[in-house]
Amino acid sequence: MSETRLRFKLQGPGLDRDELIVGRQGLRVGRSADNSLPLNHREISRQHMRITWREDDKYLIEDLNSSNGVWLNDTRLMPRIPAELNLGDVIRVGPFILELVEFVYEEEIQLDPVQGPDLPSDEDYPEQFPEPQREILPLVPPQAQQTRVTMNGQRRRQIVGYLPGVPRDKSNWMQYLPEVFDEFEFMGRFLLIFESVASPLFWTIDNFDLYLSPEVMPPDWIQWISSWFDLLVLPSLSVDKQRRIIEQLGWLFLRRGTPSGLQRLLELYFDVTPEIIESGNCHFTVRLPLSEREDDHEGLGREVADRLIDSQRPAFASYTLEIT
Repeated sequence: MSETRLRFKLQGPGLDRDELIVGRQGLRVGRSADNSLPLNHREISRQHMRITWREDDKYLIEDLNSSNGVWLNDTRLMPRIPAELNLGDVIRVGPFILELVEFVYEEEIQLDPVQGPDLPSDEDYPEQFPEPQREILPLVPPQAQQTRVTMNGQRRRQIVGYLPGVPRDKSNWMQYLPEVFDEFEFMGRFLLIFESVASPLFWTIDNFDLYLSPEVMPPDWIQWISSWFDLLVLPSLSVDKQRRIIEQLGWLFLRRGTPSGLQRLLELYFDVTPEIIESGNCHFTVRLPLSEREDDHEGLGREVADRLIDSQRPAFASYTLEIT
């Protein structure tokens, strides 16, 4: 006889898993912790819905008089009236979605009893009737939840645990309290709530220097940091080129308005060495050999060069741009 189980794909806020297996034991969903699938959300009732197995190997879904209702596909279920589940059905409870993506069939090996004095014992044939191998995904608390991950067609298990660096039994903050509090186990577990919330903030603050490092700062920060120094860094540039410009931000800022600063900025942008010729009457000429470039995947040309030169030149100076 085969056993049919249901595999659901889960979506919603604060979930520790993205997949759920339901067997003959069924499933009960609600806000209270005694449910098979507890969903702590204000739109979920304490006993919201349940899925039950029927002897004809069918699964039924039932609304347990919930406040906000249960939706099967586009239809709201009537309370206490079961409805049959089919492949592809989508269940919606509050902000959570359960999509039935697969029926899992498992064959159970059953041996007919043989009567007679010559019946061989299990020791005579230890490998004749092996136990069926099953992979069961239990409903366990979030701190030890097992989640299936599909990668390259293979199924793997991922343990969703506690935050790294945060203890499981007693908060590190207990060291800042008088020793008398060590006698109360509840105090250590109570402080864990606040430590787990505050620890990511402390980690960000302690490692804030990484956000200011050109090698590892987020790409969005590159535009923000360059605006502090009024340095033009186009988003169309590759991220590697933007990082190279930010690495020399201090050097370029100190030489703003000088031929050496302008020359270096044009080199970083166009990967060629420009020639700057100063003449009288506060005028200079920039010769940019763009023909020497092997490629131009970033669309850099005269317009970009004009913007760079205009942003770096002294206010009283004029220039002429020559593209060669």
